[in-house]
Amino acid sequence: MPGAEQRWPARAALLLVLIAAAGLARGQEAPSGPPPRVAMVVGNSAYQNVPALPNPAGDAELVAEKLWESGFEVIETVDADRETMLADLATFRSRLREGSEALFFYAGHGVQIGGRNYLLPVSVAPSSVEDLKAQAIDAQLFLDVMAQSGARLTLVLLDACRNNPFLDMPSDGAEAIATRALSIGASRAAVERGLRDLAAASRGGLAEMSAGRGEALISFATAPGQVAFDGRGRHSPYTSALAGSIDEPGLELVDLFRRVRGAVREATGGQQIAWTASTLESRFYFKPPAEDLRSATTGMGTGSDTLGALPPRRVVDRTFWRAIRDTDRLDAFTAYVRTMPDGAFVAEAKEKIRSLGGDPEAIPVSDLSLPERPRGFVLADAAAQADLAATLDRAPASVPIGTGAARIGAAPDRAGWVHVAAAPRLGAVSAGGTRLEAGSVRWMEADQPLDYLPGIGSNGGLDSLRAEALREGGTTEPLEAAVETYVDACDMLAGNPYDSQRVTAGTRQFILDRNHDAAIAVCEIAVARHPEVVRFWAELARGYRAAGRYEEALHWQQKAVDAGYASAMVYLGQMFLDGQAVPQDFDRARELFEAADARGETAALTALAWIHRAGVGVPEDPALALDFYRQGAARGNDWAMTNIGEFYQKGLSVGRDPAEAVRWYTAAAKSGELTAQTRLARMYQTGDGIALDEAQARFWFETAAGRGVPNALTRLGLMYEQGQGVDRDLEAAARLYGRAAAEGDAEAWLRLGRLEASDAPLFDRPERALPLLEKALAAQVPGAARELGRLYETGRGVTKDLARARALYVQEAGANPWAARDAGRAFASDEGAPADPAQAARWYRAAAEGGVPWAALDLGRLYETGRGVPQDRTEALILYAAAARPGGDARAAEAARRAAAGYSAEETIRAAQLLLGRLGAEVGAPDGRIGPATRDALARVFAAQGRAPPGTRIDFDLLAELSAMDEERLP
Repeated sequence: MPGAEQRWPARAALLLVLIAAAGLARGQEAPSGPPPRVAMVVGNSAYQNVPALPNPAGDAELVAEKLWESGFEVIETVDADRETMLADLATFRSRLREGSEALFFYAGHGVQIGGRNYLLPVSVAPSSVEDLKAQAIDAQLFLDVMAQSGARLTLVLLDACRNNPFLDMPSDGAEAIATRALSIGASRAAVERGLRDLAAASRGGLAEMSAGRGEALISFATAPGQVAFDGRGRHSPYTSALAGSIDEPGLELVDLFRRVRGAVREATGGQQIAWTASTLESRFYFKPPAEDLRSATTGMGTGSDTLGALPPRRVVDRTFWRAIRDTDRLDAFTAYVRTMPDGAFVAEAKEKIRSLGGDPEAIPVSDLSLPERPRGFVLADAAAQADLAATLDRAPASVPIGTGAARIGAAPDRAGWVHVAAAPRLGAVSAGGTRLEAGSVRWMEADQPLDYLPGIGSNGGLDSLRAEALREGGTTEPLEAAVETYVDACDMLAGNPYDSQRVTAGTRQFILDRNHDAAIAVCEIAVARHPEVVRFWAELARGYRAAGRYEEALHWQQKAVDAGYASAMVYLGQMFLDGQAVPQDFDRARELFEAADARGETAALTALAWIHRAGVGVPEDPALALDFYRQGAARGNDWAMTNIGEFYQKGLSVGRDPAEAVRWYTAAAKSGELTAQTRLARMYQTGDGIALDEAQARFWFETAAGRGVPNALTRLGLMYEQGQGVDRDLEAAARLYGRAAAEGDAEAWLRLGRLEASDAPLFDRPERALPLLEKALAAQVPGAARELGRLYETGRGVTKDLARARALYVQEAGANPWAARDAGRAFASDEGAPADPAQAARWYRAAAEGGVPWAALDLGRLYETGRGVPQDRTEALILYAAAARPGGDARAAEAARRAAAGYSAEETIRAAQLLLGRLGAEVGAPDGRIGPATRDALARVFAAQGRAPPGTRIDFDLLAELSAMDEERLP
């Protein structure tokens, strides 16, 4: 284990904090190591309204895997609708830095219109050229985002040159598009004309694109204007050639695309020639030569600057299966099926579950109450399994990163001199304790073992040693050893991004919370296979704690602490802080945090900040807490940055400074911290001390939604539903709500249910709304009881039940005055149950007191007729005036005027006199006449408002003004 970090003198440490904090607050990062590599990869196969494509989903997954193995942080999307592509683009944009190496890969339908290239989401259903432009995404947008990011190098790879999907469209697709257009108000003639114009205006193949002024390379699967082919197997000719070339170490980019061009030409019999445009000046390698440090993993350079998301699907699938395939663990195979329902090994996993006495069909993998998402050509067929299974055992030996050295072979059977032609790139081979360097010559004994130690800082991959034994007479005998090094499934699913001894970028808590069953299974296996690796103990404890299995978490956390594992000290301290499987012990928690801090763990600083902020076991001291947060932020901890942002947002121990809060939240958000992203979005959305900026709000909600944060998906859906910062799009809103609901966001159940029952075009589906609203009600989501009550009151999607509707409205009425008004209406109705005017009056009054003008009007009508309350025309008129208060609901005010139209001048004056008395300006007994006392009271009331007296005018408008003064009192 590494020893404790040497402590700097206090003054120097403080200077470091101030300098680093200033830079981080501006969203800047000090360079550390190789430039970050960030890729966005999209593959769209499962088109719903235009012809589906067999290859793109598999193409994207293959390219994503190869890029991840090349050190890229990969944002991967398969079968994406438009809003998902834009959300992932926002995530991509948030991760780009000055000096980044940025790559965008797209496989799927693409068309050109007017010299612009449009990439088609799977949701596309255009009935005109303008529809297409609104529903697709201009490819130039991706290039512009990268160019404006300050990226050192930009790569755009488009395997999107298929046939024009709008020519000779299948009849079912054309009819689906027409049906949608007709549902939202288009005429049949307009739809037919629009589809003809679309077919004529769009072109297959892509239009030539400019690489811009920076260093960039753009590659199409075929020449501009030409059509590319789908492959006969899982992958297109272009992607197959590209993936194979990426795998080769030391292949420079220009040479790589020369090779791709040749491979594509050969695979298509010369009918397809890949096209490239480049403004590159410097050299670039996907897998650099061994001496090039750019093979390091993005996310390993600083304290926690990482998306913290899972690797690409193929990587997770293969790694998960590698961990569990040789076990007899029912829980492991169950977790695999739950988390990888489209995985390549699902059929085999289900068979294992049956053999172990389980029922694979009982594993919940989807919610039948939610809209079905498109399922494409992903990883669920035999070809996909064979494709991925072939990569499981691609080398004679495989070694997990961070588990020590492993035997990978032996020297020749005769002693002699050995020349090392090429050393491994991703680790080191040693013989007899001596590392074998490229170009070296050394004596080796017969059958001397060769040990391979994976390097920490890569995502693994194939590695090899090439050497030759020198024999008498100048002859040589080849000596080769191949090995695969990989990130263990435990590190992949439970690695902590705040652990200074992690071996990969790490997985944020949000991801672990969703997959703790899988993390526990693979970490238990890792601990059994590598009992000496303390890191696995800590990661297993992290999984247990996420699952609420605190006794087991305590056991492994304590073992890791006893072994000196610094990160475990932080989380054991948190267990003492929270009383999880141990009695609460604030002093012990603080001791552990301080010990972890002494060993360089930045998470210890945020823990120390918290106890001083909350006054837990120590005096409450926000200023000291802020100092600890600043220390953590200076060392790259983005949770510390988020908390500093909160201090400035709320004015905790510092003056409230929203602009400074935004700077800190932005620094944390760009580092991948999810809470900062959503808080930043809300600040921009509400204008919390800063200029309201719906575009920025949308961007940060998209960034968090791109990582699957459930409530960010819901908030983004609400922006689409209401047209905030984006064109109104109910279909996009519904898809986002559906994704959020699938992840358990209770608000999404309400919003999707409300939309499904809304009577809006395409969404008159109350039968779908019912189970969603029932779930929201069970989760006590505000508004759910009211929405469900409406269904029962009207009998839409459910048997009409007025009594049930009344009960639901009453349940919500205490917190929602509009629900109280609905309750009043329901009790006033006799459609399905006897009317109860007294209860109606009760709830109308509650709603009117809550500011609902329509309820005041309703209650006024009851007073006018004497239903449920004593008949009182004066009180009715006062309530009508309340419904017509200035600045209120114009429609309610007009209805109130009509209701008051039959009242006499004397009744109006009497109502004014009563209102004046309620305002504290006594006029004596209301007599319906304007006397000196009434005129004086009016003058006093208006003077208290800083207004001129109204003279002798007393009419309905004056009543409404007096009603608006409501509870005010004269001095």
